[in-house]
Amino acid sequence: MRFKKQQTTNSGTQPDAIELPTNQQKQNKAILIVLMFLPCLVVNLQLDNDIWFLLNSGRYVLQHGIPTIEPFSMHQGFSFLMQQWLSATIFWSIYSKLGAVGVIVLLLVVYAAIVFVVYRLTSLISENNLAATFLATLFTASALKPVMFTRPMIFTMLILLCELYVVERFIRSGKAAFLIPLPILSVLQINLHAAMWPMQFVILLPYMIDSFRFKLFFLEGQGFAKRYFFPAVGLMFAAGFLNPYGLDAMTYVFRSYGFAEIGMVLEMMAPDINNGSGKFIFGVFILLLAIYMLKRKRSTRLRYALLPLGTAILALSSARSFALFAACGIFPLAYFLRDVVIPEGKIKSEKNVFRLRAFLIALVVLAAGGLFVQRVFKAVQAGESPAVSQAMDYLVEQEEKDGMVLYTGYNDGGYAEFLGFKPYIDPRAEVFVKKNNQKADVMKEYHDLQLGELYYKDVLEKYGFTHLLISIGDILITYLPHDDTYEKIYEDDIYQIYRLKAGAD
Repeated sequence: MRFKKQQTTNSGTQPDAIELPTNQQKQNKAILIVLMFLPCLVVNLQLDNDIWFLLNSGRYVLQHGIPTIEPFSMHQGFSFLMQQWLSATIFWSIYSKLGAVGVIVLLLVVYAAIVFVVYRLTSLISENNLAATFLATLFTASALKPVMFTRPMIFTMLILLCELYVVERFIRSGKAAFLIPLPILSVLQINLHAAMWPMQFVILLPYMIDSFRFKLFFLEGQGFAKRYFFPAVGLMFAAGFLNPYGLDAMTYVFRSYGFAEIGMVLEMMAPDINNGSGKFIFGVFILLLAIYMLKRKRSTRLRYALLPLGTAILALSSARSFALFAACGIFPLAYFLRDVVIPEGKIKSEKNVFRLRAFLIALVVLAAGGLFVQRVFKAVQAGESPAVSQAMDYLVEQEEKDGMVLYTGYNDGGYAEFLGFKPYIDPRAEVFVKKNNQKADVMKEYHDLQLGELYYKDVLEKYGFTHLLISIGDILITYLPHDDTYEKIYEDDIYQIYRLKAGAD
């Protein structure tokens, strides 16, 4: 324990207060690290709607191998690329043994791993500044909470952050060994979530630019060793071929986006400030911008300016891309705040302060843990099935599956496929685009049907649907009550089921 020298005053000689000891600095660090992970305890405890087609896909892979012809919907001969085959297999392997709880635990573990990598990354770029590390990590962890779903995107965020971390380690050390994981991470990415594989290079683009030493107006490149960095990026590209579909998987993203009919999917729309998620997204932007403005006189590396800017543009173009901004666009805050210090002050009793801190952190952890357990209990009580499960249970129990030609809306087809039905459409939007399946633009047909640009009878007669499962918001809920060829056989607060009347073929 260190003491300050005594100072003499008019009233005599009095010992000054004790300086903050090193072991208490360690206690501060431990406490702040624990607090960084608190957002993980408010992870989403419900299975995401996409999980059903993922589970179905993983089950299929383990039973039949990796498909090249779409096997789940009613459409025949669709060319198919299961771009999330490894993620789906992981999800199904866990679900088949541990149920929904196992998948939620996986989500929690990946969330914690993401926060840990962010912690290491922010500690690295802030030169171990505890205040900057804490603020940037906690901000990132909190921003990630709304995008942590049981989807392959959780693996993508972890991989991208690992790539950023190893590149930062390389830049600071100059050791090529730190770049060895890059091709391995690329192989994982192409098999876990092929649609996001090119995003690795988009995220690394600011580093490629910053590797050159230059000055252009207010922009200045750092310049660092390129003779190892660019070959490593080249190996990442070559590693992308190590997947069951080769180049088709690597270019999948270019056949999956940019279609007007896919734009009707909520997560593909630009964030709307009038709803809750939009307010959260814009709130994060505004808060981050305010912090940057306060530190505007602080010099920064070019890559730490380009990453937040580029990922923010992506997030503003579609709500689903906010995950990229949260994971890869907030951590540079630690570099801007690297001169911030936590006021330590003076303490009278190390023992009492330790007890107080231990009590406070225990209180916070217990409160958060109690909330987490309560949410888990409610989730278990609510069950692991989606809202459509009651309607689907009716079809399973009351109707013959053989010979059934089933219409479902976009959101409900995945669960129907999970139960063994072959519906009209499901949430894999890009699968139903002709550029991918080489057969028909079913997604456009569904889009035009829902907008009233296509007469509903034409679609129903084209496929000869025997059963139609429709929900509130589906345009068919307006037409079918007045259609003499169908009869309603089921109804709840959200769903209705219609069946083709006998002799109405």
